[in-house]
Amino acid sequence: MKQFSLLLIGMVFLIAGCSSIVIKPVFQTKEREEPVDYQVPYAVFPDNLLFLGLGDSLTVGVGDELKQDGYIGRVKQQLLQSEQIDEIDLINTAKRGRRSDQLMTLLSSGGLDKEIQEASHIYLSIGGNDVMKIIKRDLFSLQLEAFEEERENYETRYFHILHYIRDLNPQAPIIALGLYNPFSLITVESEEVESIITDWNTTMERQLMEFEGTCYVPVQDLFYTNANLVYHTDFFHPNAKGYELIANRMIRTMESCGFVEETNGELYVKGGESE
Repeated sequence: MKQFSLLLIGMVFLIAGCSSIVIKPVFQTKEREEPVDYQVPYAVFPDNLLFLGLGDSLTVGVGDELKQDGYIGRVKQQLLQSEQIDEIDLINTAKRGRRSDQLMTLLSSGGLDKEIQEASHIYLSIGGNDVMKIIKRDLFSLQLEAFEEERENYETRYFHILHYIRDLNPQAPIIALGLYNPFSLITVESEEVESIITDWNTTMERQLMEFEGTCYVPVQDLFYTNANLVYHTDFFHPNAKGYELIANRMIRTMESCGFVEETNGELYVKGGESE
């Protein structure tokens, strides 16, 4: 890890937007509850669907030079091609640099309760900046143990985030984006970080399985290399092509999760109308 740390120095100082302020979560601990039976209703002729974006820069769409709202905007456009859908509104509350503890604090303030309650679909990306916090803090002395300790904290926070959303909105599908490792571009020694990202993704997927109506979207394999020119010029965020790949993967995964059906080339969306 020592040699890898030195190779990361230049990269870390190019990455903007990661807040250095630590915000302690104020959630009260809740015991885990057995998930209730969940059935995704069909939105046959909806007047309107409401997509809610939660999380960090990936849901913001940072790096999208075409300014099409990243993956969430592209998913919206693909689904709008269906004759079933009249209109899709998008409320994107994601913020560049946001960590899971900061998202917990935002949710616990009640500031997004109305949006969560009214959403027909919820898109979530969170965790990348949690990893970056460790890299920035321990840049010259990275240890796997630090990532493992933070992963355990992240697991608890991620569960509470999902629990909070589900308490407010039992029906809306939650589509959660996995993490990827951008450091594969600068050194082959990033295999250690690749292993860390895999562990965090496994944690994320495990927590999502605790709740009905959730869908984990893996993207780690899409960003192993930049052979397909999928990175923005900051070599950290996806570019327009990268977001297109994420959106296509998301549509296919939503189909596997039962949130979207394709019949005769037409996409049909499962999920309730926005209130």
